[in-house]
Amino acid sequence: MDLAQVKTMGAGIIRPEGVMALDDGSLYTADGRGRCAHIRPDGGTEFFGNVGGVPNGICIDREGRCIVANIGNGEVQALSRDGRHEVLMTHADGRRMGSPNFPFVDSKGRIWVSNSTAAEDTESVLDRPQPDGSVVLIENGRARVVADGIYFANGLALDASETWIYVAQTMRRNILRYRIGDDGSLGTAEVFGPDRLHQRGFPDGIAFDEAGNLWVTFPDQTLNAVGYLTPAGELKIVLEDPAHNVFQRPTNICFGGKDRKTAFIGNLDGTTIPYFPAPYPGMRLAHQRT
Repeated sequence: MDLAQVKTMGAGIIRPEGVMALDDGSLYTADGRGRCAHIRPDGGTEFFGNVGGVPNGICIDREGRCIVANIGNGEVQALSRDGRHEVLMTHADGRRMGSPNFPFVDSKGRIWVSNSTAAEDTESVLDRPQPDGSVVLIENGRARVVADGIYFANGLALDASETWIYVAQTMRRNILRYRIGDDGSLGTAEVFGPDRLHQRGFPDGIAFDEAGNLWVTFPDQTLNAVGYLTPAGELKIVLEDPAHNVFQRPTNICFGGKDRKTAFIGNLDGTTIPYFPAPYPGMRLAHQRT
């Protein structure tokens, strides 16, 4: 795909790491000033909430609330459009979950959350990787750890049948997956796709399309790319922008617009949201009706 096909929308956003598309054509994004942004279809941008910290990955629940993984203050929060929010998680199984990275709401209303590391200094494990990342399941108001031993747990997604959960293991440059039990427990981790996805790239955000491709963002300065893993586990790079002309370290991806055939990209160092026509519709998420 040609970079000329990539456009942007929104304005004035700081660190829009997470992005989610709504059915009305608008977007929610994280904003690094402890709030979220609402981008209207015409590109107009408004801000709402005061959740503190540094909002990271986001998703939307069936009530339309923006679920925020706040990596800055160690809270998972539910933020309503009127600005009110509640804290959904700070601990799981008696352990502090200080680095929530990305949330995912499934069809049962459960919230799955990646917690990148147990270290107080999240950045430190990027230089000295440790297998202390985890996956937490929030169900009926209770949070429990369902997977451990991950080298920086990052983007997270369930497949269409909700049989498997996939997690970007950033510091091992690969994608893990776990079979989901009836009670929400997870099976043994296995690597999906290459054991090392890319020599120059560390995977960040992930999301499925309806063809079963798992899309992956690579925010590294020298790669700065978006691609996908086929159902057979083969990596295909779709867009690469080493000059940072459009992508400013892409971190998350979601699908929206007509028939969910537009891909929107979280843009860590940018102030807008890049978007482009996707070759396949995105997988419908819990909050999407069309």
